[in-house]
Amino acid sequence: MNKLWNRLIIGFKEDGFAWLETAVIAVLSIYIWMKSDSLAPTSTEHNFFWPLFGPLLIALRYGFAKGFICALLTTAGLATAMRITGVLEFYPFSLAVGTILTAMIAGEFRDYWHNINQRHILDHQYMSQKLESFTKNYHLLKVSHDQLEQRTAGQTISLRASIQTLQKIASSHADKRLEFIGRPLLNLLSEIGGLQVAGIYKVVNGKIDPNVHAVLGDQHRLVLNDPMLQDMMETRKLLSPAKIGDNEVHKSRYQLCIPLLDTMGNLQAAALAENAKFFMLTPANVALLSLVSNHAADLLSDSLLTPVLKANQRDLFQQYLARAKYNKRHYGADSNLVAFVDTTGKHGKVLHNVVNYRRGADVYWTCQSTSNQPVLMVLLPLTTTFDSQQYINRVTELLKNHIGDDIRNIDILGPLSLDTDSKQITTIMDELGAVDESLVISSDNRI
Repeated sequence: MNKLWNRLIIGFKEDGFAWLETAVIAVLSIYIWMKSDSLAPTSTEHNFFWPLFGPLLIALRYGFAKGFICALLTTAGLATAMRITGVLEFYPFSLAVGTILTAMIAGEFRDYWHNINQRHILDHQYMSQKLESFTKNYHLLKVSHDQLEQRTAGQTISLRASIQTLQKIASSHADKRLEFIGRPLLNLLSEIGGLQVAGIYKVVNGKIDPNVHAVLGDQHRLVLNDPMLQDMMETRKLLSPAKIGDNEVHKSRYQLCIPLLDTMGNLQAAALAENAKFFMLTPANVALLSLVSNHAADLLSDSLLTPVLKANQRDLFQQYLARAKYNKRHYGADSNLVAFVDTTGKHGKVLHNVVNYRRGADVYWTCQSTSNQPVLMVLLPLTTTFDSQQYINRVTELLKNHIGDDIRNIDILGPLSLDTDSKQITTIMDELGAVDESLVISSDNRI
């Protein structure tokens, strides 16, 4: 019923059906015009001009072009019919012009409104994608700092160290990254969810490549028609027996089907486990498995962009600040801000090089102050003031290696806590925002 109603209101998406509807409506309008008394000289004084509804409907459904064509077909078709019947001298020229103008106005309004809606839809999709990416990284970092390191006490490796290892492997092997990070990733998933028999496969064009890239245990086997595997490929969500309802029976070979879904929504790979320690499949661990697998998918993606903002993206940087403040208020996760100001305007390339030492969750924004001084703003999410000072010390050493004594020309503001230094941060942000094209950093660098 909803589809039928949408079809009646919105119209056909296929262009061929839309043009067919336009022609049919034009023919119906001509028929109504011919059968009604609208051709009488005094008809407009007593009766409503019903044929107007045809071109008006097409204009509101499909826009200016089809509405205008429908009106032309209607008026031209009427003229042809009247000429054939020998009454062309009674052709209602004023009504024909009015019909065309009404369809043009309605079509222009529809096109303008449609363009506004499309821009809003694109903006909403973009911001939703940014919010999802930031939320994923935030939860991953929070868990790695707090919960998981407590769970893995006494083990030889922590989640944070494991992810850093995966990042190093992915950055050093541009080709065939899954072959190199597959085994470490399976080991990490095993530590979290107790996987004992599992394999990891690459997904190409929405289909699983049957060549296994890493195996855990001796009895792993790929079954492409497995119901849980098929459901996972369709829903792109982590599935386990815990997801099965009370009235359902577990008919799958696998205990876990884990999709590696990146931030852009692309399914990069899938981890399939026949055997896992069931007592470790708690809701918290299942959620953690999903976070880790999605983070690993980002490492496998060739299209993800790092949060290195261009000079004209002031509003986006402020949204990152607002999200970090929200995390502090609700979760107690502190974040800090650091500003590098080039007082002479001669060290733009050096500030650019600082981006190469960016950590996974840091947000960089290059801009210009109201005094035309190049500025590099760095947001350090989920970072304490002490760790932020350590970061400043490392960057200071980096700058000294490049410009020597000219380091005194770089003013470093911070670390500024988003919780306690909000007024100072507001003052600094008020001084920024001018665009300096020489400091625009491409956001095409991969993580």
